[in-house]
Amino acid sequence: MVTAEEERFPEGTIEAIREFAEIKCKRCETPDELLKEFGDCEIFWMFGPNLCLKPEALEKLPNLKALFRSGSGLDSLPCDWAKAHGVGVYNTPASIAECVAEHAVALLISYIRQIPQYCARAKAGYEWGKVEGMDWHISHRTLGLIGYGNIARRVEKMMSGFDMKTLHYDPFAPDSTDLETLLKESDYVSVHCPLTPETKGLINAERLRLMKRNALLINTSRGPVIDEEALADALDNGTIGGAAIDVMCAEPPDVKSRLLQHPKCVVTPHIAAFSADFEKNFWAFSVEKLREICEKL
Repeated sequence: MVTAEEERFPEGTIEAIREFAEIKCKRCETPDELLKEFGDCEIFWMFGPNLCLKPEALEKLPNLKALFRSGSGLDSLPCDWAKAHGVGVYNTPASIAECVAEHAVALLISYIRQIPQYCARAKAGYEWGKVEGMDWHISHRTLGLIGYGNIARRVEKMMSGFDMKTLHYDPFAPDSTDLETLLKESDYVSVHCPLTPETKGLINAERLRLMKRNALLINTSRGPVIDEEALADALDNGTIGGAAIDVMCAEPPDVKSRLLQHPKCVVTPHIAAFSADFEKNFWAFSVEKLREICEKL
């Protein structure tokens, strides 16, 4: 079962799934509609948020064995409920890992080299060749990675050619440094942790004050991992040097958002996972994960 109509899928995808499973395709808007359409389902497959995915509805699905979200983040799934009821939770983080890592690296390098800022200056007719605000360098600096999964490891590999020192903070990774040390010692901090109750607001005013005054903060994970007001304050008062983000707490954000309008913050509209290879990877990984899930049931 999926949360979209059949015509949403590329040619061959549904046919490939039907080789090993029965599948019904419909986007449900309410819990009642979900129960009516899929009362006997074993796997609930979704991509993106879905308002009908509520514990009170899932409890009425007697055959439910797995929740599957194509992509990376699991914050839109009722993971605690699933764990308590023996329902497996699955995703396909590898399908977007390379793209998101590339975007994080692009944000970092473009900010260090001030590419968005100088592009705007050139187009606005500012004095050609006049340089100010080039306050960063890449090589021989320290990169801090918050979270050390697929994406962060790819970022580390991509940046390795710059001869950088890399620190990582992840409670589940061996040889991880503590977060305070990472923030104090890093010139550039890139956030790659999932959004959980423990990571919501992880980067707050107190932790921003631990960072170097010229440090840059990159976020391609989830907006609520960072306290946005605290970050805007830190940019205002020079606590850190700048930020580049692809995700925000409210999406789309208010056009008057302090971060969206801040001259020291580069913003992209949650596009890190997308590239020319997105569709191919997204559906191929989804089909294989569904096959794995079905083999386990």
